[in-house]
Amino acid sequence: MFYILFYKCYNIHDVFIVGGYMTMKLNNKGFSILEIFAVIFISTVIIFPLITTLVNNIEINDREQKRRSASNIANGTLDGINRFTFTDIETLINTANSNNQYYIELNKDKCIDLGPEDELLCDQIFSSIWNNAYFDVTQFRVFIMNYSLPQGYIDSLEVNVLIPDAVRTIIGNFAPSTATNPDLYNVIIWIEYDTETNRTITQTGLISNE
Repeated sequence: MFYILFYKCYNIHDVFIVGGYMTMKLNNKGFSILEIFAVIFISTVIIFPLITTLVNNIEINDREQKRRSASNIANGTLDGINRFTFTDIETLINTANSNNQYYIELNKDKCIDLGPEDELLCDQIFSSIWNNAYFDVTQFRVFIMNYSLPQGYIDSLEVNVLIPDAVRTIIGNFAPSTATNPDLYNVIIWIEYDTETNRTITQTGLISNE
């Protein structure tokens, strides 16, 4: 095994082995400015892409964690909404249909539209935190409408700019129907989990009068 002996941080002139030791003959010229700039340039070329890749990976991992959190919250929301008093939802839907709105929206600010018990549950739903991820009133919204939608209802909902694009796309894929089914409602949960890139998830389900 060889030991490298450094006496001063000068340029290496000659290297030779004496008695099992690797010794260096050093000069006293030091590093030139050109050599220093060359080292900095080479280090930058190598290190900068590594740092960029590391930062990108951190952002991707953070975004994926938020997406998983949003998905878990959406699943829990669907279960929670099915615990609402059905007649409360029914009354709100009937009022919306009478006003040619054809849907109701629930979010943290609209929980007061429900009965006292449902209001408390609603507030708990929209206050959900998963892995430190929390989504505010503009990021976490729920849309409820009739299970059977006539084509006119669908057309009206598709052009409603108050409804997020992803939700309108789902509504546009509903098969139009004039049949009545008062014991069933469509639910669409929309969460924007990354505001910088406008990434969203949607979860669909049903509310039934059981």
